Amino acid sequence: MKSYTIKKSAVPVDLAAGWESEMWKDANVAVVDYGFDCNSDHTPNVQLKMLFDGKNICGLYRVEDRYVVARAEKDQDMVCQDSCVEFFVQPKDSEYYFNFEMNCGGIFLLYRCGDLKKKEYIVIPDEDMKTFGRYHTLPERITEEITEPTTWYLGFAIPVEFFVKYTGCAAPVSGSVWKANFTKCADRCSHPTWLSWMPLAKCSFHVPAEFGEFIFE
Repeated sequence: MKSYTIKKSAVPVDLAAGWESEMWKDANVAVVDYGFDCNSDHTPNVQLKMLFDGKNICGLYRVEDRYVVARAEKDQDMVCQDSCVEFFVQPKDSEYYFNFEMNCGGIFLLYRCGDLKKKEYIVIPDEDMKTFGRYHTLPERITEEITEPTTWYLGFAIPVEFFVKYTGCAAPVSGSVWKANFTKCADRCSHPTWLSWMPLAKCSFHVPAEFGEFIFE
């Protein structure tokens, strides 16, 4: 099983500080590069850095991409059809996990998931979606596909209070171990791609049994 250690930041995290900035330069890098037979011949270079500042779990994706689209119009639209990165996470001792799906334009889809085969999930309401920090370097809408090489960044900040509210979990402390996976998809572009940080048995991301360890420094 893979593990990712999220480092502690002594100051509030600035999502827009920059990949190589003083704030982000020492964060551990997760490489999202496990592909599947159903992929096209386009394989983006996908990396993720994460930081925890005591109040928020923060991430910054860097994607060297092509065939980029962002057609979703609002939160909870099917952003997986766009050029999209995802953070799947399950707090310690929780029966639920979350699928933070975020397209390159900063639009989110998010459910609290139980057993999806039994349709055990709830759609997170707008009032909670508004509490997340967001950062994106591409426009919110890209209806005409960008075919040339394009590097884009997507940042997110999730309050710990959100996880406590929806699972009753304890707030993470130094040494806490949650479960997580980091993924990339683009279902409806000219060169569809699906990538995962964790090696998966098949191209299916909603499998918490196959998540890796997510360790708080």
